[in-house]
Amino acid sequence: MGAIDDVRNVMQDFLAPELRELRVRIDSVERHVEELQGSTQELQGSMQEQFLQAERRAEKRHEAMMFLIRQGQEVRSLAAVEEKLRATH
Repeated sequence: MGAIDDVRNVMQDFLAPELRELRVRIDSVERHVEELQGSTQELQGSMQEQFLQAERRAEKRHEAMMFLIRQGQEVRSLAAVEEKLRATH
């Protein structure tokens, strides 16, 4: 059983520390990935809010332009009515 004990000792002396070191490194990588996921979610939330703000600004601008267009149409209509009245009198 000397050979088996020797192999076991070699594994404990060399492989076990290496495996522990790899476990520590893996844990570190996993923590870093979790941090990145959190940062990514924050960034997505921020981007979503910025898109919503841009959409609200665009909607307000659209409403303002439509108001101006309607006013222009009303002025033209009034001008047309005025012209017809002048033509008939």
